Amino acid sequence: MSARATDLVAPGLYHFSRLSGSFPVRLHLRVDPDGSGLLMANASQAAHLSPVGVVMAQAALEGLDDTQIIARVQELFAGGGVAQTTRDVEGVRKLLDDLLSPDDNYPISNYDGPPAAAERRRLMAPFQAHVAQGEPLLVAPLLQALWNAGVPHVTFLAQPDLPPEGLVRLVECAEDIGMIAGLRTAASWLSKAAIREAAMAGLDFLKLILLSAEGAEQDAVLGDGDHEALLQALAACHDLELCPVAQVPLTDASADGIPEIVEFAAAQGLANLEFFAIACPESGSPADAAGALPAQALPQVATQIAECADECGARFLWAPPVRFDPARSVADHVRAGPRAGAEASIRVEADGTVYAPRGPREPCGNLLRQSWETIWGHGAFARYREGLAAVSRCPTCPGLQLCAAACPKDPTGWSDDADTGGAQ
Repeated sequence: MSARATDLVAPGLYHFSRLSGSFPVRLHLRVDPDGSGLLMANASQAAHLSPVGVVMAQAALEGLDDTQIIARVQELFAGGGVAQTTRDVEGVRKLLDDLLSPDDNYPISNYDGPPAAAERRRLMAPFQAHVAQGEPLLVAPLLQALWNAGVPHVTFLAQPDLPPEGLVRLVECAEDIGMIAGLRTAASWLSKAAIREAAMAGLDFLKLILLSAEGAEQDAVLGDGDHEALLQALAACHDLELCPVAQVPLTDASADGIPEIVEFAAAQGLANLEFFAIACPESGSPADAAGALPAQALPQVATQIAECADECGARFLWAPPVRFDPARSVADHVRAGPRAGAEASIRVEADGTVYAPRGPREPCGNLLRQSWETIWGHGAFARYREGLAAVSRCPTCPGLQLCAAACPKDPTGWSDDADTGGAQ
């Protein structure tokens, strides 16, 4: 079925709320310029929608009955019979029911990556932003600008030299707007009281650095007591019904302990894992000797992760690899983390500067000084503006999730902060 673009749901971010039993559920319908969209429930599950699906979903969320929805679709789209449209409406109703009863509470669905099919999807904005902690009065306008641009999901990046009270205020700001809010941190950077306050403020998930299943190895990089703090943070998440996520940095050393890390995570109730590699182009190089993971090892490591996660029933995401900066230690890279999350995401510094998730650390604009249209018009975002599609795979591609957005062995697909000192 086809329709004129001007007849479709206007691009933008639409916020709805529904009850699932006695529990409130937040729904975000993100409509992109080509009429396709993304429907998310709380911070849990998401589904891509075709232009027809967007119209049906919006109508259903507005309270229209099936007869009214079918009539609207028949009016807007040519080529679809009543019987097929009726079946499609039933499918959208079932999708809404599924999203209103999520079996998990972390946004780990495939909406961060390219669609499985070969069709191209033009995006008006990324799906999530990773925002560095800063003064709440200065960061709050950034959140509003992101929301206005159509970004429904923010992950705050804790800074160990800043007070955790500021993070609580940032979570409150995101909650007031209606955004999904997460927090990335080392466990020792936050107290149990701060975690509780953030959860009460509306935090949807807590992402904790997990470098090793061995306490001594974890503490050697993240500070004395971090491993014990991790266990306490996980206990707090359980008590608060807050979703914990493990962010696992992959180095030469940590890659050897993947089975133990995944097993440890499973034993602690960590069902969601995010991996990122601290990588170097060549084995035997000084960067390799310093502890970075050579590019040629990434597919093998990714295969092992997929196997271990499957055995333990864990789910996992990949953030773009970080190119090792010889001016910084591996420990510095671990603490800093990836520049952004998965494919359709951005990095925003506390001063409003925006960076793409991959490539050189080149500013794409500033949310406080430029319009979103100007920022999104930067060349680094051309792939998303002009049509996000599955990448062409090389003949030897193992078909891994890590390979879906860019070949992990190609350094041009990594984030490279070396020229300017790196993301902090």
